[in-house]
Amino acid sequence: MIIIKALAVVFVNFILYLAFGSFFTVRSGRKWSLILTVAIGFFAYYAVFALVCLPVMFTYRPLSLLTRIWLIPCILACVCSLILYGRQWKIKALEIAWDIRNNTLFCAAVAVITLIFAALAVITYSFTLDAAYYVATVTTNVDTNMINVYDAFTGNWMDHFELRYVFATYYVNDSVVCRLTGLPALVETKSVMTFIVMTMANALYVLICRRFFEDRTRALSMYILMALTNFMFISLYTSSDFLMTRTYEGKSIVGNISLILIFVLYMMLIDGENRGIFIKLFVVCLGTATVSSTANMVIPAAVAVLFVPYAFIHKKPLVLVKIFACIIPELVMMIVYVLYVKGYFAIYTFPR
Repeated sequence: MIIIKALAVVFVNFILYLAFGSFFTVRSGRKWSLILTVAIGFFAYYAVFALVCLPVMFTYRPLSLLTRIWLIPCILACVCSLILYGRQWKIKALEIAWDIRNNTLFCAAVAVITLIFAALAVITYSFTLDAAYYVATVTTNVDTNMINVYDAFTGNWMDHFELRYVFATYYVNDSVVCRLTGLPALVETKSVMTFIVMTMANALYVLICRRFFEDRTRALSMYILMALTNFMFISLYTSSDFLMTRTYEGKSIVGNISLILIFVLYMMLIDGENRGIFIKLFVVCLGTATVSSTANMVIPAAVAVLFVPYAFIHKKPLVLVKIFACIIPELVMMIVYVLYVKGYFAIYTFPR
């Protein structure tokens, strides 16, 4: 029963990502990518969730209230997307079915490798302190019906919110899902989110491979090489290690989805597909800031490395303004965290 419920949650999550992402990528009469739409929707989903979550958390309201409130934007996004883009979804489904029939080997190989890697990640014994903290935080939130006010390891009421984690509301969403569905926290984090992250990461690899090679054999060869690199390249702090052994953690999402998606957007820009690119980039940056504080350093660096040279090479100074606007969420979070560490302020877990 838990397995069926977990699979249902995975399916619903992807529908929600599609619904949120369609507002930024789907346009009538224009080609669009399902993989890109779901990936953009992933970050749009968590960005909107943070905007809903933070006021509830900072006013000391219970998790059950947040769960009820969060259903409203989810339902609205699905209904509005279905009305606006339902026809385009149907057309895209037919295109994908045609693609599967004509590229059976490629699609089957990708599906098998993704499922194997997802299964390996799910059954991996993750013994890191971060893993224990994240699962314990979700469990504590659900059991206490509060949001990040109890220490996950001791159970003590904390004097103030820990700023390293408080704006990364990605795990609060896991708490909401557990509260809504009754899934155990370990299943939601270690199985559901692991499967989702692994699937999205591999889907982005496929998107990159197919942009490099129209020939499906060459694209498949590149994808297999990328997959083997991830599997074999194990060290303490590599994105591959996080993807294979700490898949559901925020750092893994930053390293294996955010950075790859930023690279995809850069590829689209240099290929001349620049319509709405910087809006999509802003959504990715904003959503990533709500996933992990690691984004505060990594995302500005990645955006600068890719887009600043483009602006100078093509003599487009306006691009510099746009990329600065995109990384404002990370810069703001960086300044807030430094001020907190220096002792200039604290956000308390009770009225004062």
